[in-house]
Amino acid sequence: MARLQQVLLGSAAAILCYQLILPPVVGLADNGDFPKVLGRFDLWPKVNRIYVFCDTVYEFDHTRHWVSDFYSTEIPLAGAAIGLNSLLSKDGNFDLRAIGAIHGALFLLALWLLAPLLAQASRRMQVSVCVLVLLFYCDVMYVSGLNSFYMDESAYLFLLLSAVFYLRAIRWRRPADAAGLVVSTVLMTAAKTQHTMLAFWIAILLVVNAKLLWPGKTRWPGAIAILPVAVALLMMTKAVPWDYAAGAAYDMTFAQILPHAKNPDRTMADLGLDASYRQYIGKNAYSPGSRMDDPAFKLAFSQRLSMGKLAVFYLRHPPDAWRALIAALNEAGRQRAIGTFDVSAGYPPAAESRAFGWWSDVKRLALYHHGRRFFWTLVAVSGALAALLYRRRGILPPGTASAGYVLIGMTFTELALASLGDCLDVVRHHLIFYTLLDMVLLAVIAVALAPAE
Repeated sequence: MARLQQVLLGSAAAILCYQLILPPVVGLADNGDFPKVLGRFDLWPKVNRIYVFCDTVYEFDHTRHWVSDFYSTEIPLAGAAIGLNSLLSKDGNFDLRAIGAIHGALFLLALWLLAPLLAQASRRMQVSVCVLVLLFYCDVMYVSGLNSFYMDESAYLFLLLSAVFYLRAIRWRRPADAAGLVVSTVLMTAAKTQHTMLAFWIAILLVVNAKLLWPGKTRWPGAIAILPVAVALLMMTKAVPWDYAAGAAYDMTFAQILPHAKNPDRTMADLGLDASYRQYIGKNAYSPGSRMDDPAFKLAFSQRLSMGKLAVFYLRHPPDAWRALIAALNEAGRQRAIGTFDVSAGYPPAAESRAFGWWSDVKRLALYHHGRRFFWTLVAVSGALAALLYRRRGILPPGTASAGYVLIGMTFTELALASLGDCLDVVRHHLIFYTLLDMVLLAVIAVALAPAE
């Protein structure tokens, strides 16, 4: 086991170091969201070229102090990176690689915790899982985001830790692993409001497997299962500004649903909008003339159409929901869509690193602009996992099958949230969906290779 752990960790650490630390540094360009995390630390990029270049040097400017109304577990991770940077910085500026080191350490922790689970597995299982984990999650599509301050990154890392802690908890039934599972799921839920709905699936898993996770305990496991849900509800109501959802609803309505509607006027009426809103079709909340910079207009629009009303619209109009979903998946198949190099590296704007991008390249080749193929690939892979779990239910360890079914549910939930909740930065907003889908594929292979006895 020690040798397996060394090989897995050593390989992953080398790949991460090559991409995140060694020049030219690979990261992920800001889309304008970084100040939501960094403003409270007075930290701003020296060169700010959103989308096209990844700024690697930041400076402290106390005159621009800003505390946003967004809350996320990415904020304390950024604080830890600033603390690390204070020990290493020679000029007083912040080096982006400090957050890469913090994020990378959490990723390597997940792999360190995973390795013992493979100790008793067959050689074929060990090699297959290790190779696939490195191929999938050391891909530049995932690794580049570790050098960034997106809130999705903390959701991604704590999702990985939650999965590993769960597998450890049902295998060895140790209180420390169960506690790690609860802490990780809470931190994942508190990362970003977009992903909070996953907490309800996690709560189901905690309730169904309470006896496995907390053997001998009868009173408080139910209360623990409610904890992620409570955090999710708190995030939904307190972690974002009141008008944040209005922008997402505007984007989906005018930039996604109505441009693809067969009868825009009728669709507008079904959405509760009158003809005066027709002029905004094709615009997003940041487009000139969108009027979303007018507080009175934004308030009036939010009263007409909320995300809840939009969800009801999708349920009542499946064809419109399907067209919006496929339009999002057409773009999501791109896998990578934001610049990964600093302007000083000399690459053209929006240049993407090609190092360790085999897996995302394959998916891009097969799925980019093929939204229907993407969706049916998800259905096929999920169906394969469900069939394997049912067929091998008698020989799989307790808690495995229920986790597989919950994983499928989480994947489809995240697909709906990412594809039907907003239509800007489609690729980046599908990060957790990509993560879960790769987990489903990894689970298919692991269950298929599991011994018959």
